[in-house]
Amino acid sequence: MELNINNKIIIINQAQFGYHLDTYYYSKYLKESFEVSYICWDYGNKKIEFPNINIFYISRKGNIFTRNFRFIFETLKLIKKNNYNYHFIKYFRGCSILKVFSPTKKYLFDIRTGSVSHKKIKRIIYDFILKFESFFFPEITIISDSLRKKMNISSKKVSILPLGADVISNKLKKFDEMNLIYVGTLNGRKLEDTIHGLYNFFCEFNKKINITYRIIGNGDYSVLEKLKKIIIDYKLEKIIEFTGYVHHQDLGQYFDESNIGVSYIPITDYYDVQPPTKTFEYLLSGMIVIATSTKENLKIISENNGVLINDNSNSFYEGLVSIYNRIDGFNSNIIKEQSKKYHWKQIVSDFKNKILVK
Repeated sequence: MELNINNKIIIINQAQFGYHLDTYYYSKYLKESFEVSYICWDYGNKKIEFPNINIFYISRKGNIFTRNFRFIFETLKLIKKNNYNYHFIKYFRGCSILKVFSPTKKYLFDIRTGSVSHKKIKRIIYDFILKFESFFFPEITIISDSLRKKMNISSKKVSILPLGADVISNKLKKFDEMNLIYVGTLNGRKLEDTIHGLYNFFCEFNKKINITYRIIGNGDYSVLEKLKKIIIDYKLEKIIEFTGYVHHQDLGQYFDESNIGVSYIPITDYYDVQPPTKTFEYLLSGMIVIATSTKENLKIISENNGVLINDNSNSFYEGLVSIYNRIDGFNSNIIKEQSKKYHWKQIVSDFKNKILVK
């Protein structure tokens, strides 16, 4: 169902445009049917340009109170100045003030994540505030039903707006080597398990198949140094490469050179309900995926596209062995074809037709 271009939507997200993938792709694909505006903080990062999207940057100068007041004040000015049909709020603390001071507007309160802090008290406080602010909004979108249940939010006013991905690599994958890639944060992910597991696999299979492992992302200095020390101790410097942070738009060459995606997420109650972006991106690029058995990965990974493992080094080793033993049975084209339903274009089309105009 195509909408009249006179329909206007504003996406309100404190993350700088282009650095939060979900709202970036909402903007990209909604602009075919909407006049799209996006208001965000200016973090000083490289500005991502996109034609036909109105992007408003708000300064982060000052203390936390000053900059948050400025963001809400400027957003309210924008809302009152323009006659937007829809106001999509990617949750941030204090966003319910927008509803209080501009109550007649049509809002969609969006929850992309609950707290994933390693400190239980922080998770409790963050999730409590989020749920409290959700009461102000009659319409809510949420990333998964698993998260809705964990947050104990009534299904009556909730629509599921799932995670998606875009095709990062169109290169057909061959599986005559095992070229692993991990993309994401290094903090709190127990990536040392993957290195220990890879070392055991390498010792056993390095004469049978070529193996590489590229890790893309940032983390605390202590975490990075710990991982580097393990690599040096195992003498895997020529096998494992750290690239640091790479912007999403620049991942193409790395995905072209890889054929196995690592979706290694600790199996905890707070990670368990979070759909993993990179799982979808690996699959849409035709890769085999080795993934921990979170509730959300269990819905995605099958014997046709990868292997599910537990969150420990021995299980990672066993997962690599399983892939090696079946490697001739994987087909990159089939993996891509069966994953089309996870493409952002399809996700946003469903969002538009089933949620915005329901």
